[in-house]
Amino acid sequence: MPHMKVRDLLKGYGLVSITPDKTIKDAAKVMISKGIGFLVVVDSSDPGKLLGVLSERDVLRAVASNKENSKIEELMIKDVVTIKDTDVLYRAVKLMKERNIRHLVIVNEAGVPIGVLSIRDLTYEEGDLKALAEEIESEFSP
Repeated sequence: MPHMKVRDLLKGYGLVSITPDKTIKDAAKVMISKGIGFLVVVDSSDPGKLLGVLSERDVLRAVASNKENSKIEELMIKDVVTIKDTDVLYRAVKLMKERNIRHLVIVNEAGVPIGVLSIRDLTYEEGDLKALAEEIESEFSP
């Protein structure tokens, strides 16, 4: 059985991103309109340059602290965990578990962000998860 790749779970709508000069309120509007809880922050002059990420939890913390008009660059997480679209899915699961995170930014070979893999994506793909379990079992079998 071939190893499942991260790209196999890449969503068809592509990357949903925002620039650091926008406000937390702007980010909340994008999240609501797209039905997502995580945004990739990219450079306004170079959308292929990853600067950070902003999660729904970050937005909630900002709103609770009356910072909804703050710029994203002030509150975004800059230490971004990425994974290549060609990496095996097992590596994504392992990274999420090791780092205790729920999202990974998917990048192509050039390091350009092309999507996001969430823990929810993994839980919605039951058939893929069964295949992943078989793949992991085969790696650890004698």
